[in-house]
Amino acid sequence: MTWHKWWGASQWAAYLEPLDPPVKQATKWALDELLANRGDLLAPKDLAGLMLEDPLFSLRLLKEANRRLPRHLARDITAPLGAVLALGTATYSQLLREAEVADENNAGFVVCEWRAVLAARIAHLFGSYHYDLDPDELALATLLANLAEIELWAFAPELPQAALDVLARGGAERSDQAQHQACGFDFRELTLLLCERWQLPTLIVQLIRGDQSLRARLARLAVDTARHLGNGPDDPALPHDVAEAAHLTGASLATVVQSLPILGSSEKAVLLAAAEACQGNAGNAPTGPR
Repeated sequence: MTWHKWWGASQWAAYLEPLDPPVKQATKWALDELLANRGDLLAPKDLAGLMLEDPLFSLRLLKEANRRLPRHLARDITAPLGAVLALGTATYSQLLREAEVADENNAGFVVCEWRAVLAARIAHLFGSYHYDLDPDELALATLLANLAEIELWAFAPELPQAALDVLARGGAERSDQAQHQACGFDFRELTLLLCERWQLPTLIVQLIRGDQSLRARLARLAVDTARHLGNGPDDPALPHDVAEAAHLTGASLATVVQSLPILGSSEKAVLLAAAEACQGNAGNAPTGPR
């Protein structure tokens, strides 16, 4: 695809907008298993759960909701269950069965999707700690936070790979800097352009865009925590993530640590001790002259 070399974010948004995103083979298998095991007892909530395991399938459903429903109704869909109820089980199943299957040999795509699903799982946990939050809304917005990167891995993997190469050789310290250097734009900018073109729900766009609201801060924190967990349990940023989650939600450090996925019991014990030390250091930090 040498013809795209000088494209900016706007050109990539126009290119990606009409493409049908692929879904995970595991999502198709999961639906077949649900239908076989639950039959007539299959509930919309069961189908909603599958959405949080597959960001591009969630995108397909939201795009279809925009196509079928009046705009004001489609833009009110902010949680997976809302999408299932709006479209119905038959349309949901049809969209999944007709979708192309993502290439499981595309390692960058697989890792990027895995990290998005992990972030959504963490966001759901964070949302459940606070009485004033909807965990499903928070999880869906977090799942879609890096849509552009996932789409690029699916349709133009040379771009995100070029950004990774910049990071690997030390040409940039941060992912967004590497993306700018390699591609001329950062992927968050492209995500927001795509959200506008797809007319995704306002709340989801607001959380992706980021502000200082509690929901937006927790969504960003979930994305960061997933990235740090992906680096391994010894990532030095993880104790700070745990302390920040406890601070924002009012949950205890132990509650946050014990609910984190993919960590073993011994790793959680080490992380809890580090988070307690981190929290203690923050509490003992000088507050300035009195």
